Amino acid sequence: MTVQPPLESPVWGGHTDGAIYLCTFYTGGGAFPGTSGFSFWSADPPVGPPAVDPAVLAAQALQALTIPIPTTGMYPAGELDNGAPYTVVNAYTWFWTDTSSFQPLSSRADAGGVWAQVEVVPTGLSFTPGDGGAVATCAGPGTAWQPADGVWAPSPSGCDYRYPHSSIRQPDGQVTATYAIQWSVSWTASTGATGTLPQVTTSSNATFAVAEAQSVVTR
Repeated sequence: MTVQPPLESPVWGGHTDGAIYLCTFYTGGGAFPGTSGFSFWSADPPVGPPAVDPAVLAAQALQALTIPIPTTGMYPAGELDNGAPYTVVNAYTWFWTDTSSFQPLSSRADAGGVWAQVEVVPTGLSFTPGDGGAVATCAGPGTAWQPADGVWAPSPSGCDYRYPHSSIRQPDGQVTATYAIQWSVSWTASTGATGTLPQVTTSSNATFAVAEAQSVVTR
């Protein structure tokens, strides 16, 4: 206490050495409501709380975020007679996710007078085709196909894949493709510290057939 109570005060407990300290309960918003703390004698200054690690706070802030999974936009996207969705062999199969699922996010955590804010930024969209072929990637969310884009045109954003074979020999005659968004994670703290956390990936699956389209020549 800045001003020490008189030695005859009961809080000294008969001691004449040391000092009287005041302990007050605090939350993130100030003194805890309904409490005034308490005073006590100690021969030595009490050990303060351990220093808050801003990297730990950043990890807590990340856990508080709900990071979106990608939606599974695709074209060509018709339906077979059995109702199963399909794309077409050797066509440019466009893939994309809604732009709402491809936006930066942030969150903040506070403790012991220190705060850390985490920034989560989407860096790319990938498409694992499910037929054993190479993963296709692009930097953005992809482009949703529109009729004006043409039936067989490649995606202007590069988010497309060409299936070389039909899925007739796949389980149930279909493939299961995986859409994934990669997210970079960085943080800053009130202490001036900065850092990064491991990349986060969110994903979702789409199951569909790969059909062969027959051409018809008319004269």
